Amino acid sequence: MRFKVFISSVQREFAAERQMLAEYVRRDALLGKFFDVFLFEEEPACDVEARDLYLPEVEKSDIYLGILGAQFGNAADDGISPTEREYDLATIKGKERLVFVKKCERDPREERFVRKVQSNVVRKSFETAEELQLAVYAALVRILENKGYIRVAPFDLAVDTKLTLADVDDAKVRDYLARAREAKKISVPKDADAVWLLTKLGMIVPDGRLTNAGVLFFAKHPQQAIDISVVKCLQYWGTHVERPIPSYQTYEDGIIGMIESALAFVMGRIDRTIGIPDERGLAAAQDELPRMAVREAIVNAVCHRDYESNGAVQVMLFRDRLEIMNPGTLPRGWTAATLLTTHESVARNKVIAKALDWAGYVERSGHGTEFIIEKCEAQGLATPQYKPDPAIFHTIIWRKTTEAAADKVRPTSPMCGVVGGVEDATNSAVAQSNGPVADQVAYDVAYQVAYQNVPSNTAGRIFLILKDGPLGRADIAKAIGVTRMARSLKMALDTLLEDGLIEYTIPDNLRSRLQKYRLTEKGRQMLAQKGK
Repeated sequence: MRFKVFISSVQREFAAERQMLAEYVRRDALLGKFFDVFLFEEEPACDVEARDLYLPEVEKSDIYLGILGAQFGNAADDGISPTEREYDLATIKGKERLVFVKKCERDPREERFVRKVQSNVVRKSFETAEELQLAVYAALVRILENKGYIRVAPFDLAVDTKLTLADVDDAKVRDYLARAREAKKISVPKDADAVWLLTKLGMIVPDGRLTNAGVLFFAKHPQQAIDISVVKCLQYWGTHVERPIPSYQTYEDGIIGMIESALAFVMGRIDRTIGIPDERGLAAAQDELPRMAVREAIVNAVCHRDYESNGAVQVMLFRDRLEIMNPGTLPRGWTAATLLTTHESVARNKVIAKALDWAGYVERSGHGTEFIIEKCEAQGLATPQYKPDPAIFHTIIWRKTTEAAADKVRPTSPMCGVVGGVEDATNSAVAQSNGPVADQVAYDVAYQVAYQNVPSNTAGRIFLILKDGPLGRADIAKAIGVTRMARSLKMALDTLLEDGLIEYTIPDNLRSRLQKYRLTEKGRQMLAQKGK
């Protein structure tokens, strides 16, 4: 939609200002997209009365922009000047009228005209051409705001859809209320419902429509209304982007659902080590990456992303790192160094941030980046990195298997978790073990030396084991040194099944005692493409 602006004034008094305004509107990156300008003096000469030319242009225009100064102009027999006649026609036709009055001594007739205008519209005073330009810019932007072509309110507070309470997913409301009660950041009444929650969060406006934040959190199908709100998760077996991609998922859900799905994607594809059992038979488990640090990084990306951008949040798991990217960058004046120290909490999307906080997803307001660093360093990992650029913000959490240590294999032992820092992979690992443990370590190391592009986690090891043929769950568990009911085994099998790398041999009867797992065609092709 474009709007036609008719500039009206005494031409000889404001010749420079008229041309300046026309050029400014046409060249401005914002105004030029929405406004066309009509100047009488730009029209070619023709054998037509001036009145017969400019008055039809007023009728065809959307906005009358009048500039009043010292001179009244050439009055007709009825005592009306062209500028006043144009103003009167714009009034009769119901046009939008913008009037700017210069501070100066005036012709008495012009003074009368100014008083007439003041009784009908709000006019803006100016002294210089620069002040006039700024005043016109502000007035035209206000028109765009009022017509809904540009947004004044932050994205999450704005209302860009027609979704109402009828489009709210009750299950998402119940889930949020349960999380809020557990987090205890706010007091949640026993009879709290969707109306109470949306009102409390400021996610519904008086006419019953949901704000953008309300849509993203609680709509039944949020991506049908705001399609850029997705999280893409990818796993790469190497240290850079390359094909084939073992796993690629695009999650479309409410904000909390996408966070939980992305977190499960990462945690299901990294190592989990089990310590030595104590006298009660209990053994401590530790994930390769601290779960709370991973969650905080994903929450930050979803919460602080620029929702005006068409880009998506991307969660990429490489062999040496987890890299999370989101559209947007840091507040003005901030650098990556700012994030390494205690800093003010400046949320791009304040309503989204508040909702995540109340649901227990914000560990320490204004300290999330420090929290990630503390958790990673406490687990012996390298210090995470933050890399802002003009359009994308990167968070990098390093894994223990780095490119520099690509030849140092860390096999998983059934007794003591991860054995690290092995220079001569096979010999050193076997030398440190005896009996069945030695056989298992040697098996692990041999495969991982042969397949250095395969991740050193349970899923990767199962994938390699099945290269030699189908195996049942018990045989797989025995081969990798875990119990048949181990959680890590189930997660690894589920991951490989989800990624389409393995399949059931008896898909019609999953509970069959003869059930086994085998590589799919995709899995075999992936091994072949790796040259194995």
